[in-house]
Amino acid sequence: MKKYLSILLTAVLLIGMLAFSGCTKSTTEDVEYIRQKGTLVVGVIDAPPLTVLNDEGEWSGFAADLLRSFGKKLGVDVEFKEIEWDEMEHLLNDKTIDCVSSALTLTADRRAVMECTKAYLNNSQILVTKAANARRYTSAEDCLQIKIAVLDGSTHEDLAKDNGFIILAKDSTEDVLKAVSDGEADAAIINSIFATTAIGKGNQFPDLARSFRLKDNKMGFAFRKGSAIAEQMNNFLVTSYTSGQMKKLAAQYSIEKLLVEQVTEQ
Repeated sequence: MKKYLSILLTAVLLIGMLAFSGCTKSTTEDVEYIRQKGTLVVGVIDAPPLTVLNDEGEWSGFAADLLRSFGKKLGVDVEFKEIEWDEMEHLLNDKTIDCVSSALTLTADRRAVMECTKAYLNNSQILVTKAANARRYTSAEDCLQIKIAVLDGSTHEDLAKDNGFIILAKDSTEDVLKAVSDGEADAAIINSIFATTAIGKGNQFPDLARSFRLKDNKMGFAFRKGSAIAEQMNNFLVTSYTSGQMKKLAAQYSIEKLLVEQVTEQ
């Protein structure tokens, strides 16, 4: 019996060592893979002011600008590819993309399947509705009998499910807000950052307004699980923050107050 247990323990340790070795090899290979092809492909959605698609088909925004600067430091070009948000993990794993940006909320579930960076922006998930109804809904309990539009595959959808809301899933944040504006949904859950440029007077949806905050969260970037590029991005965020470059860039998009302080981990 003791001999059997000894053999079993040795086998378990060997499997663990091989798994660790494979992970290290994979990490190195991913960095070299991106450098050799000379392009970091970033999966994005239209999410102002972080990633914005203009009429010429070019991407700009705070996150897009940060990634271009990171690409220069890495020695590669940065290419932006519009994706379906609920496909991000699959697209990373099959190497259609190398990174996920836009309004990526950091969660334990995402950290388990993707290599996420540290947080660089504070954010919150808010309820948005017609301006006339903004004071009608003040808590999650007020929303149990209404239809809530959310981005398919997003943390907003997860939050809606956790609260027991009636859900209407859409393929883009613009479609989410349009559903409320057109009366297809009673309200929507979106990021507070996006709300500053999308709803209210002078924006695309002037008839919509904030109702209340559901949950605070933080945003980051994600890479393939095990990729060392995530740590390189972390180092870049520290350098960019301490040099003042990040704050200057964030000021261009009026989100400097949302920056998360970047410090070198001891």
